[in-house]
Amino acid sequence: MTFAYSESARLVRSTLGAVLRQRREASRRTLTEVAGEAGLSPAHLSEVERGRKEVSTERLLAVAHALGARPGDIYADLARLLGADAEQRSWPEDPPVKLRLATASLPLEALRSVADFSAYLAMANPPPRPKPRIGFNPTNSEASP
Repeated sequence: MTFAYSESARLVRSTLGAVLRQRREASRRTLTEVAGEAGLSPAHLSEVERGRKEVSTERLLAVAHALGARPGDIYADLARLLGADAEQRSWPEDPPVKLRLATASLPLEALRSVADFSAYLAMANPPPRPKPRIGFNPTNSEASP
Protein backbone atom coordinates (compact mmCIF):
# COMPACT_ATOMS: atom_id res chain seq x y z
CA MET A 1 0.00 0.00 0.00
CA THR A 2 1.35 3.43 -0.96
CA PHE A 3 1.21 6.20 1.65
CA ALA A 4 0.99 9.94 1.13
CA TYR A 5 4.33 11.70 1.02
CA SER A 6 6.12 8.32 0.95
CA GLU A 7 5.63 7.76 4.66
CA SER A 8 5.80 4.20 5.82
CA ALA A 9 3.71 2.63 8.57
CA ARG A 10 6.92 2.09 10.51
CA LEU A 11 7.78 5.82 10.35
CA VAL A 12 4.30 6.85 11.52
CA ARG A 13 4.36 4.23 14.31
CA SER A 14 7.80 5.29 15.56
CA THR A 15 6.92 9.00 15.35
CA LEU A 16 3.71 8.48 17.31
CA GLY A 17 5.69 6.52 19.90
CA ALA A 18 8.19 9.38 20.14
CA VAL A 19 5.36 11.87 20.71
CA LEU A 20 3.93 9.73 23.51
CA ARG A 21 7.34 9.23 25.13
CA GLN A 22 8.17 12.94 24.96
CA ARG A 23 4.86 13.88 26.54
CA ARG A 24 5.32 11.26 29.27
CA GLU A 25 8.86 12.45 30.03
CA ALA A 26 7.79 16.10 29.95
CA SER A 27 5.19 15.32 32.60
CA ARG A 28 7.89 13.49 34.61
CA ARG A 29 5.84 10.31 34.81
CA THR A 30 7.21 6.80 34.68
CA LEU A 31 6.28 4.19 32.15
CA THR A 32 4.69 2.15 34.93
CA GLU A 33 2.53 5.05 36.16
CA VAL A 34 1.16 5.96 32.73
CA ALA A 35 0.70 2.35 31.63
CA GLY A 36 -1.15 1.48 34.83
CA GLU A 37 -3.46 4.45 34.54
CA ALA A 38 -4.13 3.64 30.87
CA GLY A 39 -4.80 -0.03 31.57
CA LEU A 40 -1.73 -1.28 29.70
CA SER A 41 1.31 -3.21 30.78
CA PRO A 42 4.53 -1.18 31.03
CA ALA A 43 6.11 -3.57 28.51
CA HIS A 44 3.36 -2.89 25.96
CA LEU A 45 3.57 0.88 26.40
CA SER A 46 7.35 0.67 26.06
CA GLU A 47 6.96 -1.20 22.77
CA VAL A 48 4.50 1.43 21.54
CA GLU A 49 6.86 4.27 22.52
CA ARG A 50 9.70 2.58 20.62
CA GLY A 51 7.51 2.18 17.53
CA ARG A 52 7.57 -1.61 17.68
CA LYS A 53 3.85 -2.15 18.30
CA GLU A 54 0.69 -0.64 16.89
CA VAL A 55 -1.64 1.12 19.28
CA SER A 56 -5.41 0.94 18.89
CA THR A 57 -7.51 4.07 19.01
CA GLU A 58 -8.98 2.99 22.34
CA ARG A 59 -5.56 2.47 23.87
CA LEU A 60 -4.23 5.72 22.40
CA LEU A 61 -7.16 7.56 23.99
CA ALA A 62 -6.42 5.86 27.32
CA VAL A 63 -2.75 6.87 27.16
CA ALA A 64 -3.69 10.44 26.19
CA HIS A 65 -6.09 10.62 29.13
CA ALA A 66 -3.40 9.22 31.47
CA LEU A 67 -1.02 11.92 30.23
CA GLY A 68 -3.62 14.65 30.65
CA ALA A 69 -3.43 15.43 26.94
CA ARG A 70 -6.13 15.90 24.36
CA PRO A 71 -5.95 13.33 21.55
CA GLY A 72 -6.08 16.18 19.03
CA ASP A 73 -2.89 17.63 20.50
CA ILE A 74 -1.14 14.28 20.13
CA TYR A 75 -2.28 14.01 16.51
CA ALA A 76 -1.18 17.62 15.89
CA ASP A 77 2.29 16.81 17.25
CA LEU A 78 2.39 13.74 15.04
CA ALA A 79 1.37 15.73 11.97
CA ARG A 80 3.96 18.42 12.67
CA LEU A 81 6.75 15.88 13.13
CA LEU A 82 5.75 14.11 9.93
CA GLY A 83 5.99 17.40 8.03
CA ALA A 84 2.39 18.47 7.60
CA ASP A 85 1.70 20.97 4.86
CA ALA A 86 3.88 23.97 5.72
CA GLU A 87 1.79 26.35 3.62
CA GLN A 88 -1.30 25.68 5.69
CA ARG A 89 -1.60 28.01 8.68
CA SER A 90 -0.98 25.78 11.66
CA TRP A 91 0.04 28.23 14.41
CA PRO A 92 -2.73 29.61 16.59
CA GLU A 93 -2.82 33.28 17.50
CA ASP A 94 -2.66 32.68 21.27
CA PRO A 95 1.01 33.07 22.42
CA PRO A 96 0.80 30.51 25.28
CA VAL A 97 -0.63 27.95 22.85
CA LYS A 98 2.15 28.75 20.36
CA LEU A 99 4.75 28.19 23.07
CA ARG A 100 3.16 24.91 24.13
CA LEU A 101 3.12 23.65 20.53
CA ALA A 102 6.69 24.78 19.87
CA THR A 103 8.05 23.03 22.93
CA ALA A 104 5.88 19.91 22.78
CA SER A 105 8.27 18.05 20.50
CA LEU A 106 11.42 18.94 22.43
CA PRO A 107 13.04 16.34 24.66
CA LEU A 108 13.05 17.29 28.33
CA GLU A 109 16.78 18.08 28.40
CA ALA A 110 16.48 20.33 25.34
CA LEU A 111 13.57 22.14 26.94
CA ARG A 112 15.64 22.69 30.08
CA SER A 113 18.51 24.04 27.97
CA VAL A 114 16.17 26.50 26.25
CA ALA A 115 14.80 27.63 29.63
CA ASP A 116 18.31 28.04 31.07
CA PHE A 117 19.48 29.99 28.04
CA SER A 118 16.39 32.22 28.19
CA ALA A 119 17.10 32.95 31.86
CA TYR A 120 20.74 33.73 31.02
CA LEU A 121 19.70 36.14 28.27
CA ALA A 122 17.25 37.87 30.59
CA MET A 123 19.99 38.39 33.21
CA ALA A 124 22.75 39.30 30.74
CA ASN A 125 20.63 41.80 28.84
CA PRO A 126 18.47 43.68 31.33
CA PRO A 127 15.93 46.07 29.86
CA PRO A 128 17.35 49.53 29.19
CA ARG A 129 16.85 52.18 31.83
CA PRO A 130 14.67 55.09 30.84
CA LYS A 131 16.67 58.11 29.73
CA PRO A 132 16.41 61.13 32.02
CA ARG A 133 14.46 64.07 30.71
CA ILE A 134 16.52 67.02 29.64
CA GLY A 135 16.35 69.89 32.11
CA PHE A 136 14.93 67.83 34.95
CA ASN A 137 16.98 66.07 37.60
CA PRO A 138 14.90 64.74 40.50
CA THR A 139 17.97 64.14 42.72
CA ASN A 140 19.22 67.75 42.44
CA SER A 141 17.69 69.68 45.35
CA GLU A 142 19.24 72.95 44.16
CA ALA A 143 17.08 72.91 41.05
CA SER A 144 13.83 73.17 43.05
CA PRO A 145 12.25 76.65 43.15
